[in-house]
Amino acid sequence: MKALIAGFKRISLTDVHNEPTFTLWLCGCNLRCPFCHNWKLAIGDRELCKPIDINYIVDEIISTKKFITYLHVTGGEPLLQLAALEEIFRSVKDHDVSTSLNSNLTFPNRIERLLSKNLVDHIATDLKIPFDELSGLAGESSVLWKKFIESLEVINGYNIVFELRIPVARDLTLKYIEGVLSSIERLLNNIDNVYCIVNPLVGEPLVNPRDRDWARRYCNPPMAEVYRIAEIVRERIGCKVYVKKWWSFGS
Repeated sequence: MKALIAGFKRISLTDVHNEPTFTLWLCGCNLRCPFCHNWKLAIGDRELCKPIDINYIVDEIISTKKFITYLHVTGGEPLLQLAALEEIFRSVKDHDVSTSLNSNLTFPNRIERLLSKNLVDHIATDLKIPFDELSGLAGESSVLWKKFIESLEVINGYNIVFELRIPVARDLTLKYIEGVLSSIERLLNNIDNVYCIVNPLVGEPLVNPRDRDWARRYCNPPMAEVYRIAEIVRERIGCKVYVKKWWSFGS
């Protein structure tokens, strides 16, 4: 079996909080996030995305197992290649490698499938606030948001590590965060092992965002705004909260 893959990094120290990972990028995505800097692999760019045999990838992962905590699969949206993803996870877990999935959580049935087979140990997702703006699909956002909530309900039933990432858009996320958290805090509070990463969105020149005009308007928030959001998350959810510091954007 082959998967459409953009690349991999044998040892990454940035993709799961405080854990070394073998990170694998799968192509394709069902969202159109304007801040996304992996948008070329999300659209399946032919120069970037290549069909690669899964056995080759699994061998590479196993060769690094003593140096990593997780195989971390990201994208794009890895659940679009469910059969390949499932085979990769099953193969590495047969060699005692723990697995991590970065997903937008809009495929609850596929999340349930992987979790029910004990194929995922760690899940990371972005809590996009406001969802219609940050998903880039305003016309479909209400349906996709319901699927996100369904996925949180699924995760509630399993003993995994859950990393909730909150991307901060300047002058935008702060306006809506309390209302969004109030609607989902019960679900988050029921997840036993959850922590939060508050992640200020960055634009050019650090990354190449999908929508450059959007990024100029909403990326690079002041750190005072970022820390205020971190305080709100800590108060509402009661979990450990970490602030990712890509850059200093001012006070």
